Amino acid sequence: MSEASWEGLPLVCPRCRTSLSAGSGGPSCTGCGTRYRVEGGVLHLSVGRDGAPNYDPHYFDTLEQVEDRHFWFVARREIVLDALRRRVPDLERRRLFDIGCGSGGLLQYLAARGVGVAGACDAYARSLDLVRRRVDAPLVLVDEGRLPPLGRGHTLLSLFDVLEHLDDDREMLRFLHSVLVPGGVLLITVPAHPFLFDERDELACHRRRYQRSELKAKLEEAGFSVRLLTHFGASLVPPLVALNALTSLMPEKRRRSRERQVMEFQVVPVVNGVLRAALTLERLWLRVGSLPFGSSLIAVAARPEGAR
Repeated sequence: MSEASWEGLPLVCPRCRTSLSAGSGGPSCTGCGTRYRVEGGVLHLSVGRDGAPNYDPHYFDTLEQVEDRHFWFVARREIVLDALRRRVPDLERRRLFDIGCGSGGLLQYLAARGVGVAGACDAYARSLDLVRRRVDAPLVLVDEGRLPPLGRGHTLLSLFDVLEHLDDDREMLRFLHSVLVPGGVLLITVPAHPFLFDERDELACHRRRYQRSELKAKLEEAGFSVRLLTHFGASLVPPLVALNALTSLMPEKRRRSRERQVMEFQVVPVVNGVLRAALTLERLWLRVGSLPFGSSLIAVAARPEGAR
């Protein structure tokens, strides 16, 4: 990543939250003077993790291998693109900054379909190693457990299955509201239905699953106006309920949950095809309506014009 590519991004020093200035050896803080390095095309804006781990990074390589074929990842990216096109009418004038970009498959998909990408960040170096092969955009290594070093001025932000990993989701939503311009848009996906929370969620470092009303209340409490909020993955709820019940009856439940988690990343042709078709029908329905239940939630929310 060249200096020119990150210089226009609204980024701040993770130590003192002051703006950065360009320099021959990398950006430096205009407040405390800390200099940050650019290594392998990635800007390192990190000072150290705070709190418990938010993710297991060994899954990044698995995700890269399956997310272009696996029914859930394919459906999610198509639903996300539909939501952007339907609920952000001036999308072509905005550039997306993705927080917690994972293996980069979703970001690559959006960029290939005309969504402008301002950049992305993640707390794991392995994530960014994968993303830089797939997306031509500024990449930033940030600290796990801390608010990302974003300054004010963003027009479009995303968290794709990230919010559930954070200890304080309310703090993050308030922060994101503060760094968006008036009229700026936030797009998020999260796992739904607390009654589905089980050992697999714990293994994935999830803090929670969301009720629709809970997510709406937290977005509005942070100052957002909600443009879209719906479930998706309704066809996945019955099998999830059945599998959760079956797993709970087995001995060595946690080991069984880990085995099941690994199995769920496998692409089984017939099962994958059936579930992909079911989720495609859901996506088409979501163009005209919403779903009252589903394994996940998607929300598009905006910072109102004139908001302070």
